Amino acid sequence: PESEESFGFREQDLRYKHIQVTKKYATNAAIFFIMDVSGSMTSEKKYLARSFFFLLYHFIRSRYEKTEIVFVAHDTQAYETDEDKFFNRGSSGGTLVSPALEHVLEQIEKRFNPASWNVYAFHCSDGDNWPSDMERAVGASQKLKDVCQLYGYCEIEPERETIKWLNESSLGNAYAHLEGGSFKSVSIRTPPDVWPAFKKFFGGKLR
Repeated sequence: PESEESFGFREQDLRYKHIQVTKKYATNAAIFFIMDVSGSMTSEKKYLARSFFFLLYHFIRSRYEKTEIVFVAHDTQAYETDEDKFFNRGSSGGTLVSPALEHVLEQIEKRFNPASWNVYAFHCSDGDNWPSDMERAVGASQKLKDVCQLYGYCEIEPERETIKWLNESSLGNAYAHLEGGSFKSVSIRTPPDVWPAFKKFFGGKLR
């Protein structure tokens, strides 16, 4: 039987959702999936993150002729990895967000010039970050907002833990002033929240 730590994409995850899109031809997209895998990211939170990334994966791939997907996991360090390790990596350690965001910025500069690529970045986290790292993370996020077609932050907080939204160490609070333009943030607390969160990012393009 499949263990609770198995988080690969499964077709049945979209069995009730049908997305019609208009394809764009002769275009390239680079998509960075960024996920917190620190000790506070429980199996429940990782399941919600996986469900969200699954929708993103299929939607963006359907719109571009060439799509490069880069998986970046992080605790206190950033780890660029493959899909399987990204979703099945065990949770451990503390949390520093800036190393992951700065790694993405470096890879955009080296591999995905925004003049030739439509760059997207999506970060799923439970909102935890060391207070001493918050300013650096916000600075990196501002830079990502400036170079990405869309930069999305998804705060994964099961209902019993939503008190974190009131905590100054929450990324959701720290990013509030970035909201607008190419930056959007959402909150996912239960599985039914995944689809509305996805629509907040792409509602105008679902046709």
